[in-house]
Amino acid sequence: MGAALQRAVKIAGGGLVSALGNTLPHTLEALYQGVNPAREATLELFDPQLQVPYCGVSDGPQDAGARLQWLLDGALAQLFASHPLSVAERRDTALFIGSSCYGIGIGEQRYQQAWQADADSAVPMPLDGFLQISSHLRRQHQFCGPDFSFNTACTASANALLTAATAINNGLCRHALVVGLEARNETTLGGFHSMQLLAANGMRPFDRERNGLVLGEGCGVLLLTAADDDAGLQLVGGASQCDTYGISTSNPDGSTIAAVMQEALESCGLLPADILAIKAHGTATPLNDDSEAAGMRRLFADAIPPFFSLKAALGHTLGSCGAMETLLTGACLQHGLLPASSGFRNADPALGVVPTTAPQTAADGHYLLNFFGFGGNNCSLVLRHSGEPRHV
Repeated sequence: MGAALQRAVKIAGGGLVSALGNTLPHTLEALYQGVNPAREATLELFDPQLQVPYCGVSDGPQDAGARLQWLLDGALAQLFASHPLSVAERRDTALFIGSSCYGIGIGEQRYQQAWQADADSAVPMPLDGFLQISSHLRRQHQFCGPDFSFNTACTASANALLTAATAINNGLCRHALVVGLEARNETTLGGFHSMQLLAANGMRPFDRERNGLVLGEGCGVLLLTAADDDAGLQLVGGASQCDTYGISTSNPDGSTIAAVMQEALESCGLLPADILAIKAHGTATPLNDDSEAAGMRRLFADAIPPFFSLKAALGHTLGSCGAMETLLTGACLQHGLLPASSGFRNADPALGVVPTTAPQTAADGHYLLNFFGFGGNNCSLVLRHSGEPRHV
């Protein structure tokens, strides 16, 4: 599905809570400094002796429900500081929410409590979570517009962004609040551990010694509005496609990744040569980086633009990475400086591509952002930035 937007959609503001910092400015500063936020997390539900790397947010309540709301409220507070949104505006703001896990942590906590009370009648995973985020936005923040939840694995909030932009273009809403949110839960950590996808020695996207990913938590919120001019940060197009090659990997020949990038460019009338840089999905698993590198070679041939991954800095935040990484990439563009690709050390000759190894100037123009998910969903977004750089 390509989103041929008749009018660009402006990213009017946002807020970010991440393992790098509790605000967008703090996260951006830590990114430029090359901070590695990964720590050890213990899987109490499975084995108290089992520890895995994790990019968790350092503060906040430990209760699962309270933590979910704390992450969301922290990101919203940053947005409201610059864009308060009146009661009338909140009534006309649609909600587009993307997450892989939603309230799984709440379900885990309730199961533990039920098991301690009566182990024989405890239900392992009570259904919980899809309305948790939107209900909080309605109760606590007076949003009254329609809401949509996306659960397409690691592309969830990227698809939320693309659908929100389409809704604004079609006159279905004047404003859209896009939310990407993931909070720590042991079910997901245990699942990735069982698939042997977690990195043993740090996350290194596109590196010769890459051996897996590090999961993370956080929240990104973005306010989208119809653009009146070409100034500022805008979402100008994108595409979402289904790859039937496999449940947990894209086609290694890069064909499906090249196809979604091509469709994203066509949606806004661009050629590959028009792209100034790529925010890669870059999970540091051997298969994902192989497929993404092959896709870039197919589409851009010998003229691959500079590209970088943010996941070694934020952790792989699953369904929230679309919102979080779009917001952070946008902040980099607004400050006129692309980051070095996080975690990269040594080139892999087999990939035939090398990400950015040092910060680079970000000129006004078009940028491509990639997001790929389990289950075969691939999404690419196109951002355009025009304006004077800000200082960090």
